[in-house]
Amino acid sequence: MSGTLAGLSSPSNSSSDLSMAVSTFMTAHEERPYTDSLTAHDPAADKTRGLIDQEMQRLENSIRLLKSRRNILAPISRLPPEMLAKIFAHRVAECAESPNLLEWIRVSHVSRHWRAVALDCPSLWGNLVFTRPKWSEEMLKRSKMASLVVKADLTCITPRIFEAVRLALLHGSRIHDLQLRAASATLDRLLAADLSLEMPMIRSLSLSVPRVARFGTDEGFTIPTTILNGPTPYLKRLELQKCNISWDSSLLRGLTHLTIRDVTASARPTTQQLMDALERMPGLQVFDFQDALPLSPQTEAVHPPPDRIIHLPQLIHLSIASTVPECVNLVSRITIPASARVHLSCSGTEATGSDFSGIMKIISNPRCSSCPDEIDSPPERKIIRVLHVQVEAPVSLLVHGWTDPLSPSENDVRANAPDIQLHLSWHHSPQAKVDAIATSICKAIPIAHLRSLRMAHVGGMTPKTWANTFGFLPKLHSVHIAGDSAHTFIAALREEVPVEALLSPVTPGRMLGVKRPGLRRRRSAVPAGYFPSLKSLTLEDVSFEEHVGTFVPFRYLQECIKERSERKVALQELRLRECSHLYEEMVDLLEQTVPTVDWDGFEPDAADAGSLYGYEEMGGYIFGGYNYDEDLELDLDLGLGDF
Repeated sequence: MSGTLAGLSSPSNSSSDLSMAVSTFMTAHEERPYTDSLTAHDPAADKTRGLIDQEMQRLENSIRLLKSRRNILAPISRLPPEMLAKIFAHRVAECAESPNLLEWIRVSHVSRHWRAVALDCPSLWGNLVFTRPKWSEEMLKRSKMASLVVKADLTCITPRIFEAVRLALLHGSRIHDLQLRAASATLDRLLAADLSLEMPMIRSLSLSVPRVARFGTDEGFTIPTTILNGPTPYLKRLELQKCNISWDSSLLRGLTHLTIRDVTASARPTTQQLMDALERMPGLQVFDFQDALPLSPQTEAVHPPPDRIIHLPQLIHLSIASTVPECVNLVSRITIPASARVHLSCSGTEATGSDFSGIMKIISNPRCSSCPDEIDSPPERKIIRVLHVQVEAPVSLLVHGWTDPLSPSENDVRANAPDIQLHLSWHHSPQAKVDAIATSICKAIPIAHLRSLRMAHVGGMTPKTWANTFGFLPKLHSVHIAGDSAHTFIAALREEVPVEALLSPVTPGRMLGVKRPGLRRRRSAVPAGYFPSLKSLTLEDVSFEEHVGTFVPFRYLQECIKERSERKVALQELRLRECSHLYEEMVDLLEQTVPTVDWDGFEPDAADAGSLYGYEEMGGYIFGGYNYDEDLELDLDLGLGDF
């Protein structure tokens, strides 16, 4: 055995000592009885074990050194440390948006060279992680004097996490990005009024109080005037939620992104204060106010004309959620570039009811901030090519509009941010007509070049309303109708355009093929119809149930398709989604006229439909899964005996 160990070892003194010690230990062990070797402590064995461990460690170090020398020959090891550090920085940025912020640290475990590069680059360690307080302290040390990103969610707080965040705030001179989400009491402890916190290099500040408190109601956090009262020349982004701020604060100056939400009524600005603040932000790009606008009397439906207009030529996104008077009060006082995305969430008051005319005027007559001094020039308008209108509730309407000519997927609306988004809600009233509100919105939005339209569950639409609102659009080639209003839309497709409408110079009659107003149609000419460019039609959640003696919807659809084919404006594609009382033989008839019919195969069985509403096929009613009719025939033994 000693010879074998000596053969594996290098010819050094340690190897010789190890071989001699093993040989001595084996000789002594052979002379000792077996039972004694199990119970007695053997100092010689401990010494030999220690020598073996030392030899193993020496061999491991030699192997590690050989691996390091081998890694140097790899092509990636020829990159200079500066380039490796830049690659590591991209990996850090990728992990900043992932749940595991420390995943990038694996690059420091690849090789000695990579670890040395990572440790010598302080900027890699500036994005602090507070879920592991021990790591945050170590990252503060490794970041040296590099800029810091402090993002902490303190809604579920521990003393060690709180202390780690407080320690990071002491390095305020290095903080570039500060985001704190916590209860107001926690923010009070971190940003105490007697603490003078200066962050001259800060670029982004976000303070957020959760809307729903774990215990009781959180009234919000009031930002102390001593916080960040020094110069902040690089601050461009400010986000506040349930945080009250002084409206003459130096933080509200030179911003490009301003988001303020859920301000208490007593802390909301006056119109004058808000206009003064916006005037100090001429480069504002994102303006997001949710329940933070100047309060307006609930009984006031109309505001006086504004005394001054604030020009925001760099605005690219406007998002407002408030009452109708408050929205009108703000939007009528600022200029909105035609390229800006506009998201308005307006709720009607008792005074406004379902009247959104003030919002409609703003949408239909926008001010052009690119040419505020050219009064006589026509205002620029956004060109809407895709429009979705959907009734979410009896008193709520949602409108999405895109300038992209390609229709976005219905399931991907959030991924494709609409250029115009309106969410209108009002008090329930018999006078409120959803179809009238939807029509007024569509007429206010610039849809002259509309290509795709989706109307979902907008009840009350008449054929005349369909024709007057959308029938003359020259580029509308795709329509998606959900709900029973599809029947009136089909009726509008069959309508003939009146001659006076064709000859009128104020209507788009030329779009329907009339070349000159004085030209008379021949008697043999095919009458012009509405929707001249319609090629694709989608019907969703439409009932084709026949009403005896009054209305046969499927035959009506057949005749409509046939008539449009005769007028040389035939449908090329028909999609049918979740339509009831529609069967395979009916779809086969449609395929004889329309080149492409896409049917989802939804064909509910009449018996299953009866069971769905509680009626069993055998004639018994089922309530909560229990058939009472069957139990009536059972001879139940209640255990009461005979009387």
